[in-house]
Amino acid sequence: MAKRPAPLTRWLVIAALLMLVIGLPLIFRDQFMAASDAILAAADEQPVAAAAFIIAALTLDLFLPVPNGVTNTLAGAAFGFPLGTLVIWLGLMGASLAGYSFGRWAARPLAKRLLGADDVEKAHSLAERAGPIALILSRPVPVLAEIMSIAAGVAGMSFARFALVMALANLGVAALFAAIGAAAVEQASAELLMLGAVGLPLFFWLSWQGTQRWRTR
Repeated sequence: MAKRPAPLTRWLVIAALLMLVIGLPLIFRDQFMAASDAILAAADEQPVAAAAFIIAALTLDLFLPVPNGVTNTLAGAAFGFPLGTLVIWLGLMGASLAGYSFGRWAARPLAKRLLGADDVEKAHSLAERAGPIALILSRPVPVLAEIMSIAAGVAGMSFARFALVMALANLGVAALFAAIGAAAVEQASAELLMLGAVGLPLFFWLSWQGTQRWRTR
């Protein structure tokens, strides 16, 4: 039996991922706003390339610490609400389907090795107990969203059922971030950009942690 990662090590890895996903935009706020302006200008000049880049970045979030809050919010800011929602949704679906495929065909041992046995076991158990509800609730939570997609594949959930549930869940997440990004541009509000980039991911993560602690009492 493979040795499970120590709890301290696991929490340090999660903290490092959250630092990359949430902390960096907050710490480097001025640089983030300057980069946002440059990205929005580039999207105006080459919208198709910008959309393809955002979709690819969101899809690769399964393997790389891509700050989804930043990417999603900028997509809404660059393309507006309707088109921004579509671009974000395509990227989130790419990540969801990649995660399911990885879990289904790369098998449990490899998933455990890359993500940590405890995290995969917990997500697997939750996916088996709650099924679609767990997938929907986990979708906006940083790190957990990717783990749950993999767990659904490991658990052998029907692909059609998984795809339908994730299509609806991802649509809700995409619409939320696109609306914030579009509103930030319309109101020239840096605060709204930071809300989407940092505030919402942090809120969803803390809500998940609070729920977990309440369940283990």
